Amino acid sequence: MDEGDWGALEKAWAAKFKPVPRQTPLPVLIAEADKAVADVIASLTKEYVGVVGTTASHSANSNPLGAFNDAASSASALSSSLARQSAPETGTHGAEEDASQTSMIDRSGDDGVADWPKLYGSLCLIQAPMVRCSRPAFRQVCRRWGTRISYTHMLIAESFVKSSHARHAEFALYDGEDRLVVQLAAKSGPVAAQAAGIVRPFCDAVDLNCGCPQRWAMKEGIGAALLEKPELVADMVRAIRNATPEGNGDTPALPCVVKIRVQEDLRRSVDFARQCEAAGAAWVTVHGRTPHCHPSAAVQFDAVRHIRESLSIPVVLNGGVTDVSSALEAALRTGCGGIMSANGLLDNPAAFYRAPSAAAMEQEVTFGASCVRWEEPTEREQERCTSMTENASSPFTPIRPVSFIWAPRHAVLSGGVAPPPPPSPTVFRYTVPAMWEAVITPREVISDFVRCAIRTDLAVPTTVQHVLRMARVYVSPAERNHLALLRSNLSVLSCLQEIGVYVKEGHIGCE
Repeated sequence: MDEGDWGALEKAWAAKFKPVPRQTPLPVLIAEADKAVADVIASLTKEYVGVVGTTASHSANSNPLGAFNDAASSASALSSSLARQSAPETGTHGAEEDASQTSMIDRSGDDGVADWPKLYGSLCLIQAPMVRCSRPAFRQVCRRWGTRISYTHMLIAESFVKSSHARHAEFALYDGEDRLVVQLAAKSGPVAAQAAGIVRPFCDAVDLNCGCPQRWAMKEGIGAALLEKPELVADMVRAIRNATPEGNGDTPALPCVVKIRVQEDLRRSVDFARQCEAAGAAWVTVHGRTPHCHPSAAVQFDAVRHIRESLSIPVVLNGGVTDVSSALEAALRTGCGGIMSANGLLDNPAAFYRAPSAAAMEQEVTFGASCVRWEEPTEREQERCTSMTENASSPFTPIRPVSFIWAPRHAVLSGGVAPPPPPSPTVFRYTVPAMWEAVITPREVISDFVRCAIRTDLAVPTTVQHVLRMARVYVSPAERNHLALLRSNLSVLSCLQEIGVYVKEGHIGCE
């Protein structure tokens, strides 16, 4: 849609925002992260073969890759038991009982081939689109506490194009926002192209939602219902690309990306992704669960990896990533440098925060003009943490080791010769030192969200629900009931300050 065709309301809506200064294209960021992960996987595979392959023995009739495939599946079984352990010597016995046939080699104390903090810093951590939650305040807090790319919540393209009220109510930015992907739900190429043209000056990419499993969305023919219509999705990608081409001067083409879910027949998922690639998609985001499985079901990392290996464009992983250790493990198991998280960030927007320097590992972290002080929990907070974490003695420890389990899907020696498999499936356990891992959401993060929400999302009904979700440990049942009876978000935020949840420290000041 050309700006000259807009009415007065549309011009007023567009005047609220400043065009986004685009710097590094988002596909380049994700491709660089993919390369960093691929380099580490190659080094770890070589190390794995050197440690495990040289001591193995096998018969002539054995499958040369079977044990390595078993090791990859065993890593999934072990990861849930070990990912939360804070020290190499703790928790190993119980995990081995869960996978009694799997041997584990602890590489935590060795001088490994990987620079774990550097690898983690190379990942492109992405905040997922979430209905009613991916508002400006939440996006800003996630960006300041560790994510590199933000998504809006799903915008219904048809309503967005036709209704000025929908544009005013559903789309907003915070001052200086960049690296933003606008997610559209559409079932028509012309409508999708028109909506993309409206948001083009204010975002870095447009995403087509082909993975929402909610019943109302599938009934409307959007979301996961589009997985049955790959040709239509490819047409929408082409329509958006044609409507937002590279312009004169500093106006690059607007990347179009697609977010899908794994299907029961993996071949259909690969074919769908290939059609999107052929139509011009910049990357494909794959949620590793099917549309009909439970939200807490196991993520099919092998399926995501297979889709990634079938494409020449980047693939972003979504699903099952809630903290530092799960992000590292997911990246190594799939080869994806782009890692997207939803529920992990909803509970704690600082779930992926990494201390920027050695000085930040102290109790006081200086960040620009703001200062973060990690306070000791009160006795009441300690009691409430007991039911939430195995390490209740120090739930606010800002820096502690994180562990994860890894084994290559398959490994080959020089010359393409497969190494002999180990006597039993073997996995390596790595511990990454000096990384951030907050068991519960620090008050500084909640306070940052409150300050952002007052500016941009104070009137949004879900703002208080989101605050209470992050502050669930600090608020007693009686206090929660009292807050639920208040009639304004401002009253709720005032009560949080009285309770002691709101503090002045944080990364985002009170300008």
